[in-house]
Amino acid sequence: MKPRWIVSARYDLAFFIGSCVLTFAFYGLYRAAHHLGFLLHGDSILITYFFFTALFDHPHIFQTFARTHADKEEFSKRRLLYTWGLAGFIIVGFIGVALKLEAYFIVGAAVYGTWHIMRQHYGFLKIYKALNNDRAPLDNWLDGLTYFTGMFACFFNDYGDVRGPLVVYGSVKISVPNLPGEWGEGLWVVFLVLLVLFGFRQVGRAMLGERVNLPKILLMLSALGTHYFVFFATATPFLVAEALETAFHDVQYHAWMAHYEKRRFPGIRHVALKWGVTALAYGILVGVIEIKGLLQPDGWAMWAFIPFTMVVIFHYFVDGLIWKMRDYPELGKLLLSAKTPVP
Repeated sequence: MKPRWIVSARYDLAFFIGSCVLTFAFYGLYRAAHHLGFLLHGDSILITYFFFTALFDHPHIFQTFARTHADKEEFSKRRLLYTWGLAGFIIVGFIGVALKLEAYFIVGAAVYGTWHIMRQHYGFLKIYKALNNDRAPLDNWLDGLTYFTGMFACFFNDYGDVRGPLVVYGSVKISVPNLPGEWGEGLWVVFLVLLVLFGFRQVGRAMLGERVNLPKILLMLSALGTHYFVFFATATPFLVAEALETAFHDVQYHAWMAHYEKRRFPGIRHVALKWGVTALAYGILVGVIEIKGLLQPDGWAMWAFIPFTMVVIFHYFVDGLIWKMRDYPELGKLLLSAKTPVP
């Protein structure tokens, strides 16, 4: 039996799974960026971060508003959160700048973002399990344990046994808790055992004539492989590691939102293109402000940088609410039904 995909094999493999190649592309950009002396004086950290945040990350943040503010039904359900709640996040950001806590907001957003990325990958994993009737209790437990143990093993390997301050960029730095290095080592051993069991389980399913869930396996390999590369196999500055980890996730989200926009707003011509272009313009604006803020942390740009960072945190928070298929069964039918036409 052929595997079922969210949109199509070509679309899913290109955007939901294959976009993991951006992790390696941005690493290549970082290694080569110091030759771009005409751009940001050849600062490879800022060059890499600017291309990431302006062209991928902040545009994907803006895309959230297609679901929260442009969807009248959703907006009416959480009007208070999407108006005064969003304003509250931004006000907290201004207070943080006044108290010189901007580095804590940046690092806090990055750590929260790592958890957000893990959850998004796992959300796609659960969709592929549902589409391919991969619901055996043993597989549910083994898939979840293997995935999360591997992801946290990589994370704790990088952020365990940290000595000295964590440098965001230049003078923007903070002191962080020194997590035991043994956490990552212990989780890595457990993960390797689970990974072997996961592999044997797939072989066993094939030998028994049961369906092997190819989309699930490919997604797990891409998510775990990129996290291993970012947190285990390489050592890069904070802003570069953020770009390497997040670019894959960003394209996943852009593709998911384009799929959502086409089906939710079928009467709007080129709706996904319009949202994408607007999101890109937003991202470039914010990217310029962020670079300016990092270069001059005591200047005006930092006052704009951190409120935009709070919009990122707002995105992380609301994204955990607006895509829960069990709470929105009509959303599952809209996005996962092969019978729904996509203009």
